[in-house]
Amino acid sequence: MLRSLVGRTLSLLRPTVVTSRSYVTARQVVVAKEALQKAEIVVNSRTSIPEPTLSRHAMRYLRTDPLLSQLVNMIMRDGKKSRAERLVQTALLDIRRHTNTDPMRVLSDAINLACPLMDTKSARQGSKVVQVPRALSLRQRRRRAIVWILDSADRRNERCFSMRLSGELQAIVNGTSGVLEKKLLLHKAVLANRSFIRTQTRKIRK
Repeated sequence: MLRSLVGRTLSLLRPTVVTSRSYVTARQVVVAKEALQKAEIVVNSRTSIPEPTLSRHAMRYLRTDPLLSQLVNMIMRDGKKSRAERLVQTALLDIRRHTNTDPMRVLSDAINLACPLMDTKSARQGSKVVQVPRALSLRQRRRRAIVWILDSADRRNERCFSMRLSGELQAIVNGTSGVLEKKLLLHKAVLANRSFIRTQTRKIRK
């Protein structure tokens, strides 16, 4: 009994490590996405921009989605994250209005279709510079896809950025976007330089 009391006291005196990551359950994320899908479109009288009527509780869980968070952070300029979130929300509402489906599913499908699996990196071999293929992590693949999507959306003819973004995402799902051609060209370059892939051989101890 004395040992257990001493153990509890020592555990209380130990410094606690506080992490900045916020953990949510899968059910909470599903509820937040359903709230976005069922949200009504309300036009802001000051900016004339349609905005979703979501509660703060639902918006807090929507910000924890890693794909949405990465998209918002790459759209953000000059630290104006609220403006970037509003642009993404308007794009999702425009997708739902045109497709009558879950906009989160369209967004994830479009980014997954545009994600390249590998990339090439310049390296020196002897006296020449070659392109060495390398595998990309999930976050790197998504970043490359989002960069391509934003560049292609800037060349569209829609009036505002949200409509251009939603139009580009729908074009990727329909297979008519130039982003898919960029992905195909990158994969062709990886296959053409596959002979430069460096393999490490491990020595087996006898």
